[in-house]
Amino acid sequence: MVKSSTDHRARVGEGVAATAGLLVIFYLTSRVLGFVRQAVIASLFGVGPEADAWYAAFRIPDTLFTLFAGGALVSALIPVYTRYRDFRDPEDLRRLATGLFNLVAVFMIVVGALGAVFAQPLTDLIVPGFDDSTKELTARATRWLMLSPLLLGFAAVAKGISQSERRFLIPAAGPVFYNVGTITGGILLAGQHGIMGLVWGTVAGALIHLAIQQVGLARIGITFPFSKVVAHPGVVRVISLMIPRLLGFAVIQVSFFFVNFLASLIGPASVSALANAWLLLLFPVGVLAIPFAEASLPTFSSRWARGDRDGLAREYHWALRRVLFLVVPASVGLGVLAEPVMSVLFERDAFDAAATALTAGALVFYSVGLAGHGSVEVLARAFYSMQDTRTPVIIGSVSIGLHMLVSWLLSLSMGINGLALGVSVGVLVEMVLLYAVLRRRLPTGAYDRATSLSAARTLAASALMGVTVFGAVWYTWEGGSTLPNLGLLIGYMALGAAVFSIVAGALGSEELFALVRRVRERLSSWKPYRTRNT
Repeated sequence: MVKSSTDHRARVGEGVAATAGLLVIFYLTSRVLGFVRQAVIASLFGVGPEADAWYAAFRIPDTLFTLFAGGALVSALIPVYTRYRDFRDPEDLRRLATGLFNLVAVFMIVVGALGAVFAQPLTDLIVPGFDDSTKELTARATRWLMLSPLLLGFAAVAKGISQSERRFLIPAAGPVFYNVGTITGGILLAGQHGIMGLVWGTVAGALIHLAIQQVGLARIGITFPFSKVVAHPGVVRVISLMIPRLLGFAVIQVSFFFVNFLASLIGPASVSALANAWLLLLFPVGVLAIPFAEASLPTFSSRWARGDRDGLAREYHWALRRVLFLVVPASVGLGVLAEPVMSVLFERDAFDAAATALTAGALVFYSVGLAGHGSVEVLARAFYSMQDTRTPVIIGSVSIGLHMLVSWLLSLSMGINGLALGVSVGVLVEMVLLYAVLRRRLPTGAYDRATSLSAARTLAASALMGVTVFGAVWYTWEGGSTLPNLGLLIGYMALGAAVFSIVAGALGSEELFALVRRVRERLSSWKPYRTRNT
């Protein structure tokens, strides 16, 4: 019996790891395209007034989507849908899906229309430091971009349903085409229409994103119906779980607006420099942390629904150790390589050396909080699986209030670097508080010790890696986006990976050995010529 239980746990972990591994491919593709998109924008507009207008205009509809149909909807939908799938009939499940689609349609159409009508006063409020022409351009772009939250909202419902059915690949593929839309708009239209070319390409990408999610729904037998179904008990439950999340996201978005507000007052290029640095920070979060978190949520939810508290504790600790193993060295590497990365990726045409230095400085201080961002993705989903969205919101609100205070104070002496460091301080506090509450709720004794030991090994290996790579950069880097410098950047990354792996292996890192085993298994299964005795 013990062996059977152990085997089952191993299969569950392998299933999550396999799913996360496949998701990484799509998230990596999407993030790489995000870099291409950002490089196109930087090349066309640098960090000047038009770039500031684009990032400010994107903030308002992105906030609308994030508040209602982004993480709030998906994180509330999956636990409820999973329970209906396990214990209710298929027709009831279909009615739940219909009600969710209709709910998104009503809300997004009404709020999106209001956002378009009041785009100008909203712009005056959030970026008071812009000149009149930049404000006018921001408002015009905002009106068009208000179409995207409706399309992305429908896609979010489809994504949540597909993930609840353990179908992750099509939901992960949609953002790839969303980025392609913006890139295409920049390349084909921005030369003649400025940032409006980016806007129109973004709306087109959102439409393609939605179409792809509908293909995923069709494969599991759910159509895209419109009916009078809204007040379904499951929809009501999703809304009740969303309300705390909405409040939490509202606080988060207020903090983003607060950062943009302060940045617009610091000086020109500050808003776009922070946006570029934030995009680079999101790359390791999206590629290394979110796949594990999203792949784990259905498993977390099933554990909780079946009353397996020990299993939930074991699963979230397992996911947390893997995420920390990946994001801690990424945090150190991103901080050490901030200037080379910015130079190679963006320093061309309108994006000059001064823009590189400004953005790299913000990235260094953003990278301090990378471990917090990655860990919160996993820890928050442990709460969502328990259908508790209130606790993460309360903790997140406290940490964001702290970050806003610290960001403001530090910005007085450090400029945009202080804004970035304040964000990092806030998310690290959030990570610690979430973990402390979970320790009190779930039986985590043995798992807590294993996680602490794993984190210590990872931190030690990352520190030695950082010192080594910093020395290499100090002696060899001269700046610029030349081809030899691309080779240097690749060399720095290879050196860092080698040092980290050697030290982590010497310290007995379980996560490293598990990764090596998985890579070997994959390579073995891909051998073109195998015999039965192999």
